[in-house]
Amino acid sequence: MTKGIVIGDADSLIALLLENDANNKQAQNSLAKLNKAETVIIYPNTAIAEAITTILRKYSNPELAGYLTRQYKENIFRVEYVDEGVMRMAADLFNPKSSKQNTFFDAIVAATAKSLNADAIFSFDRWYEKVGFKLALDLE
Repeated sequence: MTKGIVIGDADSLIALLLENDANNKQAQNSLAKLNKAETVIIYPNTAIAEAITTILRKYSNPELAGYLTRQYKENIFRVEYVDEGVMRMAADLFNPKSSKQNTFFDAIVAATAKSLNADAIFSFDRWYEKVGFKLALDLE
């Protein structure tokens, strides 16, 4: 794999932070490969907000939600702030009649990837492949 751009989804952050997450080991391995290849990982600001909210609500882990919030405040992540163009592109990609698992947040990640001409998306959600993206875990 060569240096490139990968857009991160909330599920990759959650998998990296929660040791008992089913995708933790795969997330750690993917992150190591991406770092070795000097790949730039960019998170839409909405993905960070979604991860913080999910960790707090679904996993009832205020300490970890606070940790992720501090990481954001300390500029640990490369962040792409979602603008009107990305939101409109996401609205075109979003299908409310598809699976409840594919949210408008996912459409924002895909639209961000499209707008930045990303090489892949750091996620475990195969929906991204259905809209034309590779997943980071499938990169060589």
